[in-house]
Amino acid sequence: MKSLQKLVMLVSASLLTGCMAATDAPPVSRTVAVQDAPDPAVIFANANASGAVKYKEGYFGSGDTRLHYVEAGEGPLIILYHGFPSFWYSWFDQMEALKNTHRVAAVDGLGSGLSAKPQSLEPYKLPALAQQLDDLARHLGGDEKFILAGHDWGSVLALSYAQAYPERLHKVVGMNAPPLNMFLKYLNESAEQRERSSYMVRIKATSLAQLQAANGAKRVAEQAYGNLEKRGDLTPDEIALFRDAMSAPKTMNAMMNWYRANIPAWGQISKDDMWPSPGTTINVPTLVIWGEKDRVAVPGLVQELAYSSPNLKFVNLPGVNHWTSMEQPDLATKTLLDFLNE
Repeated sequence: MKSLQKLVMLVSASLLTGCMAATDAPPVSRTVAVQDAPDPAVIFANANASGAVKYKEGYFGSGDTRLHYVEAGEGPLIILYHGFPSFWYSWFDQMEALKNTHRVAAVDGLGSGLSAKPQSLEPYKLPALAQQLDDLARHLGGDEKFILAGHDWGSVLALSYAQAYPERLHKVVGMNAPPLNMFLKYLNESAEQRERSSYMVRIKATSLAQLQAANGAKRVAEQAYGNLEKRGDLTPDEIALFRDAMSAPKTMNAMMNWYRANIPAWGQISKDDMWPSPGTTINVPTLVIWGEKDRVAVPGLVQELAYSSPNLKFVNLPGVNHWTSMEQPDLATKTLLDFLNE
């Protein structure tokens, strides 16, 4: 599987050539009305689910902050939050393993899947997403502590949430991304990290018009998941679900708003951007799972994250790139279950 960096570089380079100057302000998507028709991915999940425990979907909130989520099972609450570009179904293998012992809920992150796609960038900023996540957790589980896991931007959210809301969590799991304050610190200090993250600049500059004119959203979806299909990590039917969920230009543009809202321009990163604050660590039991072949982060960042807390367990998955929950999913799932059972 190509890294996320190479994926976006391939697509964004063709989008930006001759279409629009990178300095132009990219338009963001208008709010897309949420459809309450059954989610095809939920129908598919139930058709392929093991055992008697089935999946059901729900909505939380209203208007521009309405979230779609899918849940199964009973027991301690665990919330799963995906990254870019994806939607809730990326956690299907882990949900299958957890649903007999936990109440597991996978979220369509704001801007993705069947969740709202607001025009303003404010709802996508990490403090707002963390508050929204906390409200969802209280909606599902009251004031009880819960377990939180995230991948990519979902990992940034999960680990940053653990820094800001430690009293709310039993445990936290992050996959292939650090908390925001650590990531922005390295963007400030490391030229190599800025180079590796240059795809984010292209994402931020890509406009909705470009995604429409160049069929860019569909191409991002196809390139993101093509190798997973070739290796057999995802079936053709599953690939179709991902493409259907992400190929609409307004959906892809809304998912890109996560970068526009949270990554300042190089040279303009301040301490105020490093939410919840520079140097804040994680004090709850933490598992960080990293794909050995992922090259999005510089080695120094990965090493600092691995040793950032005495409560943190770091596991490097051999042969895995960026799609941690779907590349060799049995390995990622076992690593997760071992940590939860400790």
